[in-house]
Amino acid sequence: RFYWDLFMLVLLIANLIILPVAISFFNDDLSTKWIVFNGLSDTVFLLDLIINFRTGMCIIADNFADDIILEPRLIAKHYLKTWFFLDLISSIPLDYIILL
Repeated sequence: RFYWDLFMLVLLIANLIILPVAISFFNDDLSTKWIVFNGLSDTVFLLDLIINFRTGMCIIADNFADDIILEPRLIAKHYLKTWFFLDLISSIPLDYIILL
């Protein structure tokens, strides 16, 4: 889980840098590499949405990890209550939806 979150952080930072530069300076000349990177990053963000339903989570209280929950139903319920809707909204590939 640590390496997956680290990969997601690197991909997010890459999107934060590459996306504004590509829109600002290369709007008319979008190469195949840019389209592939954009499609792959959108796919990985949607995959992260699915992975978050299945991976364990720590319950942190008083700055210490008290419990690690591994039961899928409790993980999904907690994820739906906390980060799911923000992750869903941020993972929707609006550029492809608008093109359709």
